[in-house]
Amino acid sequence: MKKMKKLLSLLVIMTLFTLNAFSQADTVCVGSVGEQYWVTPTAGSTYDWTVNSGGGNITSGQGTDAITIDWGNTGGLFTGALTVIETNAAGCTDTVTLDVFVLVPTVTPIGPFCEDEPCVVLDGTPTGGVWSGTGVVLNGGVYEFCPTTSGSGTFNLTYTINGCSIVTTVDVNAAPVIGPINHN
Repeated sequence: MKKMKKLLSLLVIMTLFTLNAFSQADTVCVGSVGEQYWVTPTAGSTYDWTVNSGGGNITSGQGTDAITIDWGNTGGLFTGALTVIETNAAGCTDTVTLDVFVLVPTVTPIGPFCEDEPCVVLDGTPTGGVWSGTGVVLNGGVYEFCPTTSGSGTFNLTYTINGCSIVTTVDVNAAPVIGPINHN
């Protein structure tokens, strides 16, 4: 029992550490453009910014207290992704580093369907996002796609989490219309 308590305590501590580390990171969407970063300016200081990881490129502002970055297409948590070194008029320096989490939402593809088929649960990762589009319904806190609601056609469904979106396409085929069986 003591071993179990120690193991549980260790798991709780590791979880809290992981959550704390993750909460300190800046989150951006994969491939985002025009992300702005800044520090409080000091008169007479210059600033040297560096993107150390995460696939970002500084597009403007180098040497100033504010820059703009276009982020790359690789997702994940990048520790120490962004660094700025401030040099004041006396030649003294200070350095600040920022961790960046580049978010890549993903979805599980669905379909094709016939328009008379039942609803299916929509799956997006990370969980907790919002689905939208023709045929999307919220049923008891769960997002579903309902071919009977959408009707036939090709539809774009959007999954959005933390301001990042991904679009998936679903096809719904018209159900055949058959007449009654006739007999002479």
